[in-house]
Amino acid sequence: MPAKTTAQRQKVLVLNIRGGSALPELRTTFPEAELTVVESSQIASWLSADEATLVDWQQAIGWLRQGGFDAAIILTAPGQSPYTLGYLCYLAGIPIRVGRSSEFGGQVLSHCAPPAQDDNALVDLLRGSGRSLAPALR
Repeated sequence: MPAKTTAQRQKVLVLNIRGGSALPELRTTFPEAELTVVESSQIASWLSADEATLVDWQQAIGWLRQGGFDAAIILTAPGQSPYTLGYLCYLAGIPIRVGRSSEFGGQVLSHCAPPAQDDNALVDLLRGSGRSLAPALR
């Protein structure tokens, strides 16, 4: 991914299904990035389906594409999989997809770190995803 100039701020999508606020940690890690945080209730409205309502995958992928995101950080609670959201981001063409999982998911996540044992998951995830991640987003 070519580096953006300062006039072109990096656009980072944060899909937060673990709960809690990730914004303070993200602002510290990516001070120059334009952050879009999507909380679990919004994500649930995309993905929830019952017999009367089908998931509109094309609409979700279209929204992600229109956002023009350079990266997606998928925050999950222990036991939750990042792969459904990671795959949506992959289909939308988001080049950097970061998540935490103990399972193998192929290339759905471009940066995958093992689950953490503590609550400082975001910082551990970004450090564990490789030192190249933060510079790639700056």
